[in-house]
Amino acid sequence: MIRFFRSIYIELTGSIVLLAFILFTVNGVTWLSSIFDITRGLQFVQGGNVRNFSTIFFSIFVEGLPFILLGILVSSFIHVYVKEDMVWRILPRNPFLAIPMVACLGLFLPICECGIVPVAKRLIQKGFPAYIAFTFLLATPVINPVTIFSTYLAFGDQWQMVYTRVLFAAGIAILMGILFFFVYGKKPADAILKTDGSKTNHDCCDHDHDHSHHSHEHKQKDAHEHHKHEQDDKVIHALHHGVFEFISTGKYFVLGAIIAALFQTFIGVSGISHLSTADWLTMLLVMGVAFGISVCSSADAFIAASFRNFLPTSSIVAFLVFGPMVDLKNISMMLGSFRPRVVALFFFGTTLITFSSILAIM
Repeated sequence: MIRFFRSIYIELTGSIVLLAFILFTVNGVTWLSSIFDITRGLQFVQGGNVRNFSTIFFSIFVEGLPFILLGILVSSFIHVYVKEDMVWRILPRNPFLAIPMVACLGLFLPICECGIVPVAKRLIQKGFPAYIAFTFLLATPVINPVTIFSTYLAFGDQWQMVYTRVLFAAGIAILMGILFFFVYGKKPADAILKTDGSKTNHDCCDHDHDHSHHSHEHKQKDAHEHHKHEQDDKVIHALHHGVFEFISTGKYFVLGAIIAALFQTFIGVSGISHLSTADWLTMLLVMGVAFGISVCSSADAFIAASFRNFLPTSSIVAFLVFGPMVDLKNISMMLGSFRPRVVALFFFGTTLITFSSILAIM
C-alpha cells in the first residue's frame, strides 16, 4: 500500500492542490463571509482588531495568490523549456551590458512581486549568475505594463510619477545587480540557494519523467506522434514541478501575509506625518510601512496616491519603489529559497540604495 501511494504521490498531491484551489475559487466568498461573522463576535479584542486582521489577511491572500500561481507556472515552464544557451544568445556576456537589459525584461514578462521569487530561484537553478536573477527580481515588479498602467491611472492620468517610479526602480535594480556581480560573480547555485528536500523531489520527478520518456520512445514508430507525445510529456512534467514549487513557496507566502496583516492591524499608516517633521525620517518610516503592508505592485499606486495630502513627494516615491522590491511576503519566501547572507545583502543593499538615492535626488 505504501509503495502504491509513493508511485502516485505526484498525481495525488497535484489533484489535492488543484481541488483545494477550485473549491476556494468557487466558495471563497462564502467561506470569508463565515469567518467575518465569527470575528464580528470578537469585538472585545481591541475594538474589533481580530476582524480587521482577518479581513486584511484574506485580502492580501486573495490578491497575491493568482500572482504566486502565475510566477510558479512561469518558473516551472522555464525549468522544462528554457535552456541557458537560449537566453545567453540574447543577453550580452558583459555583465555591465546584460544587467540593464535584464532590468527591462519585465516589459515582456509582466510578473508582480508576489510571484517573482520562484522565477528568480529557477533562473539560478538553470545556471544563470546571481546578478541576472536579482536584477530581474528587483526590476520586474515595477517595470512591467500592469504596474505602469495602474500608476498612471492612480495619479490622475499623469505621467510624471510613472517616469519617476520607473527610473528610480531601474537605477536601483541596476546598482544592486552590479553589487551582486562584485560579491557573487558567477558563483555556483549552491552558494546562493538553500539546500533542502525540494531538490530531491524535483530530481525524482525529473528521473520519472526521463524514464517514462525513454520507455515511450522505444515504443513509438511514427516520428510525428513521438514528437507530440514528447511535448505533452513536458507540459505534464512542468505542472508536476509546479505542484512541488507551490507547496515549497506557499507556506512562506502565507507567513508573510499573516505578518503583514498584523502590521496593518496594530500599526498602520495613520499618524506618520505627525511622528517627524524631517522629510528623511518620514521617508524612512514610509519605507517601513511599504515593507510591512506588502501590497501587490499592481495595486499599491492607489494606496500611494491617497498619501498625497499629508506626505511629501519623496516619501510617496519611496513607497512606490521600495514596496514592490522588498516586502514581508518576498523576504519570507526568499528565506525559504536563498541563503540568509544572500537575503541580508539583498535587503540591506536595496534599502540603503533606495533611501540614499531618493534622498539625494529629491
